[in-house]
Amino acid sequence: METSLRPLGTVMQLLEELGHEVTYAYEDLVFVNHSDFLLQFGETGSVMHLFFNSDCPKKNADSIEASLIPAADKKGLSVSKKGRYSLSEQPDENLQIRFFDM
Repeated sequence: METSLRPLGTVMQLLEELGHEVTYAYEDLVFVNHSDFLLQFGETGSVMHLFFNSDCPKKNADSIEASLIPAADKKGLSVSKKGRYSLSEQPDENLQIRFFDM
């Protein structure tokens, strides 16, 4: 089975150039701006899915999407908006992530 490399460095550089901060990266997820939105790596390293926190105002989400997608394209990354997500803390102190389609 072939595994493609994930360009985390390129993603972090892109987000920094746009004024965003990567607050946590785990497995295939990159949490940004204290969980305002996250990026999930797709099957290939250059494909990413964009999810907004259900608490992120639509105006902010629209602005982020409008700047992020074209800037990512210039760096050879394909970002597509997939939906929203929510975080909740579980009794065992783990976090649960729920994804919702658009």
